[in-house]
Formats: sequence, C-alpha cells, structure tokens
Amino acid sequence: MTEESSTVSEICARGRENLKKIGVDGLFPRIAPTVKANRQYLDSLFYETRLFNPVDVDTSLNLFNLKLKTPVFCSAISRLPYMSETGMADIAKGMADAGSLIMLGIVNSADFQAVIDTGAPVVRIVKPFRKTERIYDELREAESQGCVAVGMDIDHFHGVLMGGERVRATGQFGPQSTEELKQIISQTKLPFIVKGVLSARDAEQALALGASAIVVSNHASGSFNFSVPSMMALPKIVQSVGDKLNVLIDTGFENGEDVFKALASGAEAVGFGSSIVLALAADGSRGVELLINQITAQLARIMAATGCADLPAIDKSVIAEIPFMRQ
Repeated sequence: MTEESSTVSEICARGRENLKKIGVDGLFPRIAPTVKANRQYLDSLFYETRLFNPVDVDTSLNLFNLKLKTPVFCSAISRLPYMSETGMADIAKGMADAGSLIMLGIVNSADFQAVIDTGAPVVRIVKPFRKTERIYDELREAESQGCVAVGMDIDHFHGVLMGGERVRATGQFGPQSTEELKQIISQTKLPFIVKGVLSARDAEQALALGASAIVVSNHASGSFNFSVPSMMALPKIVQSVGDKLNVLIDTGFENGEDVFKALASGAEAVGFGSSIVLALAADGSRGVELLINQITAQLARIMAATGCADLPAIDKSVIAEIPFMRQ
C-alpha cells in the first residue's frame, strides 16, 4: 500500500519492486541519448528564491475548456503487456481524482470505454495510420464518447524506433500530407493537438493547419535517438507560437521541480508517462493520484518560494542556467 506521505521517489521505487515480482525489470531497456540530454539540461537549470512578501499559491489552469487543479497530465499512454485489464481505467481514475486529464494512445474499444466510464477528462491521440479512414474513425469515436480534445503523433510518421536500432510499423504508419492533415484537423469540432513538435518550423506549420495545441515531445525513447531534447527545443517554439496556441511538453520529467522549470521556459502543462506507470504498479489508481498530488505539492512549494502566485506568474526571470552542470 502506498501511504499518503510517500514521496515521488518512494512511489516509483515501490512500482519498480512490484514490476520485478512479475518479471518486468525496467520499463525501457534503453534510454535514448536525447532523453539523457533532456535530463542533463533540466539538471542545469536552477531557480531564484524570492522569500519576502509571501504569496498564496494556485496551481490550477484552464485547458481545453476545463478547469484543472494541476498542470501535470498523463502523456499519451497505451496498455502495456504487463498491465491488468483495468490498468488503463485505473490510471484515468487516478488522474481524475488528482484533478487532471489523461491522454490515450493506441487503445482498444474495451479499454477506451472503461476509461471514459471513469468520468476522467480524456484526450485521444491517434497515430498517423496509412489507412486514413482509421484516423477518421478514431476521431469520430472520440467525439461521440465525449473526449475533450484529440490529436496525432506526427513523430511516428516514419515508424517507431525500438531499442535504439530496430525500425518497425512503417507499413502501418506513414507521413500525412499537408492537405490531408489539414483535412483531418478540419473534420473535428474538438481542439486538435499535434504531438511530437521539436522545432519552431513545425510549430508554425501546426498552427497554420488549424491545431489548437502542440506537445513538444521526444516520445520517450521511441522516435529518434538524437532529436533535439524537448526542453531545449521549447524556448524557440514558445517564442514563435506561444501566444497563439497551447504549448505542452513531455519526455523525461520526474518531479515538481522539473515541472516548474518547464513552465518557466514557457510550457503551459507537463506530461508524465513512465512515472505514472510505476505509480500504477505501486498502488493502482490510488498510487497514480498520490504521485500527481506529490508532484503538484512540490511545484506549489517552489512557486511559493519564488513568489509565483499562479502559473502565469512563472517565467524565465526566475531561472538561472549553470552550464557546467551538463559537463
């Protein structure tokens, strides 16, 4: 049982222990260089404390016509082989109980329905299927089931990278032409998210095609070994389109301090994936809720210590970069 007082590290450690008991030794056998670099960059950023004139902190935000309690969300997730049949619904319930949302990746109808039935806010992220009718089918299903937004993983245009070397799914996934993607976006009434953006150029293209939001993401270690780390790509993207659409980010974030650094760099919300899977393994939906609550509590404490009363008050003026920390 994960206790109320458990830290983020303790929750994740318990999850790893439980996964080892069923023969799963680590979520990812290999961490891509881009993910390692993202970690190093995050660890080179420090914040300036401003302890006089204390403020009351509000971590809530409005996103996709929702009022969320926290800027921490569940990145697009699919049911992994070792998850129980209720695993996806358990994650959704934990996220809802923590006042946030879940993004879904590849999901079967039963899991999708189970997630919807929890009442959690759901975002459906579809893959760039070569058979475009499947894309339209999934978008229609998302609308009919009450999803709050939809989107697409454009970083899977050229298949999936497994173990840093093996490319697969190129027959299943493929690039969508500009006109096709514009048509896809226009066919839904829901906010459309383009996930996998790592350049200002792609961000501007997403905006031009009608996207409401982007996720700056390296897709963990599943896309490219040496794509620009999401945190390093973020500032230019925010400078280019940050005042015109919602800019979210994920890949390699571990705690509330990481979240604060991302928000200070211009992101509006931060996605977690691996940590949520570990929290699920630690204590089901309750573990997920406690994880998000702890990350949010860490964020709130740093906001108070830096004089940031709400999320819009967090900006790059409170961040100092120490480059030698990346050596």
